[in-house]
Amino acid sequence: MKARRYLFGAAVLAIWTFSLSAQTPGNAPVINSYTPSTNVYKSETIIPEKKPVPYSYVREADVSWSKDIWRSIDLRHRQNMPLRYPLEGSMSDGERYSLFGLIMEGIKSEEITPYAYNVITSWKDPFSVVSSLEEVYRNSGGDSVYDDDNNFLFVQQGMTDIMQFQIQEQWFFDSKHSTMNVRILALAPIYYQRYDEITGEALPSPRYRIPFVVSFEQCRRLFATHSVYNPRNDAQAISYDDLFMQRRFSSTIIAESNEFGNRFLTDYKVGQDILLEAERIKNDIFTAEHDLWEY
Repeated sequence: MKARRYLFGAAVLAIWTFSLSAQTPGNAPVINSYTPSTNVYKSETIIPEKKPVPYSYVREADVSWSKDIWRSIDLRHRQNMPLRYPLEGSMSDGERYSLFGLIMEGIKSEEITPYAYNVITSWKDPFSVVSSLEEVYRNSGGDSVYDDDNNFLFVQQGMTDIMQFQIQEQWFFDSKHSTMNVRILALAPIYYQRYDEITGEALPSPRYRIPFVVSFEQCRRLFATHSVYNPRNDAQAISYDDLFMQRRFSSTIIAESNEFGNRFLTDYKVGQDILLEAERIKNDIFTAEHDLWEY
């Protein structure tokens, strides 16, 4: 009888001890694995599996008119500011990059191939020479970071001096569908060099150069899976691919294909005449579309 009472008391003591340990904050059981969200809805617009809409096939016989145009996208322009920020890396969510930062991520992952920009040939053949990641870092102001023992750690890529982009596009009239279309062919950042490479002294005025050129078509897969901040509506996020395909950026024409070898407007115009010449080229494209119609 005493043995039964002893066993019963030991069992009660063990249950009471277990209940106390279970109520201890450090040993609290996990009731569920629910993770709170900072959004009232699940975003399904920009997903990693999203693919860009493929280009439609165009026959040479259907193109009755075409012209190559080069444009400058100033990231300091109010409409283009979402393309410039964030300046360092990505946002806290790890999904939103600046345009230059996203292209650099694609180059580092070898999804995007950088091409060397030749000052002599300029944009005549932008995809002739493949560049390397080291050359991209060197030409775009990347700084190597070392530890106390002078061991290489990583390259710190600043983005504050990337203020512009240049794009090459082709306008063409598709006579089969009676539409004027445009396709971006190449994309290149403009790096503003502020210090001399040898002496390290500040330059009187920044020098700009093109560190590399990339194919826009090769960038589309990466552009389609990353969003651009919409300053007017957080619920209407669009991808970089949508932004370029829908022409949601501000730009200025800097050159056109012509008999003078696609020279830039700054080669034969100065001051306000450059803007007037760019506006003339823009109107010529608009007029060319209407001249091809039959009434």
